[in-house]
Formats: sequence, C-alpha cells, structure tokens
Amino acid sequence: MKKVLSWPVGSLSLVGLAILLFAAPMRFEGSVLVPISPGHALSVLDSIALIPLLTGMFWLYGGLLQRRKRLYESNRFSPGIGILAVFLAGLGLGLLLASAFSTFWWWWALGAILFGTVTITAAIAAAR
Repeated sequence: MKKVLSWPVGSLSLVGLAILLFAAPMRFEGSVLVPISPGHALSVLDSIALIPLLTGMFWLYGGLLQRRKRLYESNRFSPGIGILAVFLAGLGLGLLLASAFSTFWWWWALGAILFGTVTITAAIAAAR
C-alpha cells in the first residue's frame, strides 16, 4: 500500500514545492533571465523551480499513463464526468497560458484551480 501512495503523494509534493518556489517574494527571485511579456519573466529562482515542477509533472503523468486502465474503468461508468473533466482541464490550462499575456491578473488563479483540481482528481482515481 505504501508503494502505491508514494506515486501521487511524491509527485504532487514536488509540484507543491515548485509552486512555493514560484510564489517566493520578489527579493529572492534574482535577475530576469527570460522576459515573457510586460510584468512577466523567468527569474533565476523561477528557473530553479522548473526542476521540481517538471520532475513532478513527468512522474505524475507517467503514473497516470501507467494506470490508464483504471482511469478508463472509472470513466466507463460516468462518461459525462470524464468529458467534463477533460473540458475543465483544457479550459484551466488555456487560462493559465492566457494569463501571461493578459492584464486580467486573476486568470492564472482560476486556471490553476481548474487544472489542478482535475489533475488531483485523476491521480486519486488512478491510485485506487
């Protein structure tokens, strides 16, 4: 049982660590490495935060890919919820990407909540 739980907990913990690094105060971020748009750029700390973020996401989605049969079984009984989940994940990811080029600051929060909720729900369903 412990080995099964290490997959979603470990990968989501790495993603959580990356989110904490991304949310660090500006005085800890260092110089700008890659400007993206006015008010958005990758700093030294953001670049370091990419390491646990990408590691955690590859581990999470690799685990979901290995457990896709479990996800298929859970969606087979309620296909409407599966379709809604895919739509909400896509909407959330789209809002996250659009927030880098928009003046409406709260798009990233809405997108992160939608995408994160669907991803965590899929991980829980696959871990059962």
